[in-house]
Amino acid sequence: MYLSGSMSRKYCRRLRYPRLACHHLISRVVQKRRLMDEEAMEAMRHIMRSQAAFAGMEVLTYCFMANHFHIFVRLDPKETEDLDDVGLVGRFRALYGSTRCASLGLDADDLEVILRHNGNAAEGIRRRLKARMGDVSVFMREVKTRFTLWYNQKHGTVGTFWAERFRSVIVEADTEAQRMVAAYIDLNPVRAGLVEDAGDYGFSGFGEACAGGSAARRGIARIEGKMTLATKWHERYRARLCSRMSPGMRPLRRDQKTAEEGARKEEMMHGTVVAEVSGLLSKIRAFSESWVVGSVAWAESFCATNGWLGFRRGRKPKPLVENGSADFATVATVAKRH
Repeated sequence: MYLSGSMSRKYCRRLRYPRLACHHLISRVVQKRRLMDEEAMEAMRHIMRSQAAFAGMEVLTYCFMANHFHIFVRLDPKETEDLDDVGLVGRFRALYGSTRCASLGLDADDLEVILRHNGNAAEGIRRRLKARMGDVSVFMREVKTRFTLWYNQKHGTVGTFWAERFRSVIVEADTEAQRMVAAYIDLNPVRAGLVEDAGDYGFSGFGEACAGGSAARRGIARIEGKMTLATKWHERYRARLCSRMSPGMRPLRRDQKTAEEGARKEEMMHGTVVAEVSGLLSKIRAFSESWVVGSVAWAESFCATNGWLGFRRGRKPKPLVENGSADFATVATVAKRH
């Protein structure tokens, strides 16, 4: 695995990838306050699902915590470019249902009629709708805005709910990088000491899937590389999560952190950890603050596509985890916000 960062912020704010990839998206609540209760998380889940369907993204997994969230999506921008009118109406209906879109003054039935007649207004409406699809920046802006409106209306408050612009890491799709980042996200409540089994946490992709959620099960099946819902997908993914855990490796609560635990995390961040299990049960900054995550060849191809170098100032990749693979490395990273 290769992680690349250290680009200037004027570039990082506008990172785009025109091909199939996964995106690890993170955002925090203002002032790090723990404002998201179960009702808020349920509302956030509904907003995320409907907005992803509209944007043409597949939610692989996610995790909502009291003061932040992680969403892991799979996106192929070409699907939006090639979208026909039937697909456009379907995405519109997934977000708005039978209600009217305020900005266009249309509901799904009105949209269908206008596009069918293909008059002068049809092309403009197509452009306006497609401009909101296939883009993680627009997706996150609309998710966070819709949730803020819901929260302020629910609690009689005003102002922003979110602390900052979101962070994004682009991950190579259909690889071990995708599976590791997904497992890292689903292990969030375990690392926080909220549950011992990731499947017991109701507001994560794996927890929803274990509770029978069909959309979450499709996401986990995709992570495991299965296009259909095989009968034992959840056992395979649970085994993948549990393989990151071993006796004596349970995370300590914040008030029980020891010097030994801190030293282990420090070693992990410098690439000296010798067991993959240690990494995923610790906070890995590279998974939330790097530029891209994937194989060396893919990361260098990404840099070439964008006209940027993968290695700056002669830096060499260092192992993130020592697993005997030369294609599993990291370089210095930098947070990027959109």
